[in-house]
Amino acid sequence: MKAEFFIENVKCNGCKNTIIKEARKQKQVSDVRVNIESGRVNLEYEGGNETLFRVKSRLSRKGYPVKGRNNTVSTAKSYVSCMMGRWSKPAVFETESLEING
Repeated sequence: MKAEFFIENVKCNGCKNTIIKEARKQKQVSDVRVNIESGRVNLEYEGGNETLFRVKSRLSRKGYPVKGRNNTVSTAKSYVSCMMGRWSKPAVFETESLEING
């Protein structure tokens, strides 16, 4: 299945990295793409609406709720998640598309 939804508080590649890693913790998720500017998330997964609900819940707990459901606590959580995303290695499938100039 495929889904597209929009989330709040996406500010940078650190946020993107955290969002991808959190979504991929659901074994049924096969692909995640995040647009930083719009907050759009494209998801490919198995398991129906239950999987989608779990991914959205996981992201919300990290400070990235679905558009329209933001609050001060979510915003604060997103800054912590963003920082953790910046400190950790990029999501594996994200590094495959990076070009190295040398």
